[in-house]
Amino acid sequence: MDEKDITEIVSNFVKITAERSPTFFGENIEIVLLDHAEREMLAEEMFQLSDEFKDELYSLEGDFIESSDKIVLIGLEDHPPFDIDCKACGYETCEDYQEAEEKVDIFEGPNCVFAILDLGVVIGHAWNTIENYRLRPDISVKAGLAAKHLGLIESRVSLAVTINIGSGKSHPEA
Repeated sequence: MDEKDITEIVSNFVKITAERSPTFFGENIEIVLLDHAEREMLAEEMFQLSDEFKDELYSLEGDFIESSDKIVLIGLEDHPPFDIDCKACGYETCEDYQEAEEKVDIFEGPNCVFAILDLGVVIGHAWNTIENYRLRPDISVKAGLAAKHLGLIESRVSLAVTINIGSGKSHPEA
């Protein structure tokens, strides 16, 4: 078994683990395993976004994505509010949240804070699974933005979780 086989198996375990994470809104989590060609497209999109946004970090993270062994996108799909009027989303009531005008840049909003917490729990389970196999996980918000921009994931908000064997390039923000 070679390194490619190991990262393929672990990425499938990550998907299974993430799908079974305890959440309030679990059915609103999207998980996408990228193949080699999609990873290359994602890196290229990050290089282009670096120019478009005049943000060198996209390019640095593009190098990181390009050198990663495997990438799992985890995102939050459209979801209802938790219905407790907690005001954490910035609206007075859950009804106000539901009636709010959609805002779309690359990510979409507003989002219920409890659904965002679910996303964090799922990513935490993915991270833990990767570490349990003694591989190196990392998270990229900018790659999640680029994946959304490219249409690799349809979620309202998404992040990229990388799986790497051994020492390779480190995440530029690390």
